[in-house]
Amino acid sequence: MRRIDLRKLNPTPDWRTRAQNKQIEIDNQTKETKAASAIWSELKPQLKKLSHNKCWYCESREDRSDNAVDHFRPKSLYPWFALDYENFRFSCTFCNSIRKNPETGESEGKGDHFPLVSGARAVSRTQRNTEKYLLIDPCKMADVSLLDFSDDGRPRPKHPNVQAKNERVLCSIRYYHLDHPDLNEARRQLALDIRDWVETGDALYPDFNTGRGSIDRAFETNLENIARSIASDAPFSVFAKKMVKGYQDREWIEDLLECA
Repeated sequence: MRRIDLRKLNPTPDWRTRAQNKQIEIDNQTKETKAASAIWSELKPQLKKLSHNKCWYCESREDRSDNAVDHFRPKSLYPWFALDYENFRFSCTFCNSIRKNPETGESEGKGDHFPLVSGARAVSRTQRNTEKYLLIDPCKMADVSLLDFSDDGRPRPKHPNVQAKNERVLCSIRYYHLDHPDLNEARRQLALDIRDWVETGDALYPDFNTGRGSIDRAFETNLENIARSIASDAPFSVFAKKMVKGYQDREWIEDLLECA
């Protein structure tokens, strides 16, 4: 999961006016929230662009997926927040919808889930700022930093011994379906690619910049492969950077991480 800066989302004045008017109808119970789907769907291209076409929760790029504008606080539970663009997240099907995990047989996916740590649900924007919820938010750096991964691609808490933080990550892994076998395998394969690129780099580096053009070109191509894997527009880039950092005892990897 990579932090998304929602401040970069700037709907037009026309969109804001139409959203506000529709929200008033929802608040007055003259319209159902689902009747406003065309309005929030208009922002899908902009939301998608903020993450380089990747799901905000799992960082996968699924062009064939029925990607959706997810309501972080579900519109069924927070109808008063249904058309506030700050509540929108771009999500792939497996993170947004309820699906069975083929490995465990358990139902996972966000759906209308929004578990709280304690207390009542917020009923206004003011209360929203003090509401304590469990799911980690891709728009908050402090939340994103709680998630970690094993070398085999499986998600895990970064602070397993801190109960509150551990609970939030385990809850998010389940409700965002971050442990789907396809995602785990894609990350595992990426880790193997990075290992191969590092080993190739280790073999080429002693002869790099010694006047052998073919070696220089091969090393630079290998370096570019690693740099592209950790770029913000690459799928699973946060996981990739964690893997690359595991090799930063190499001088050339340390240099790459400083510049990438």
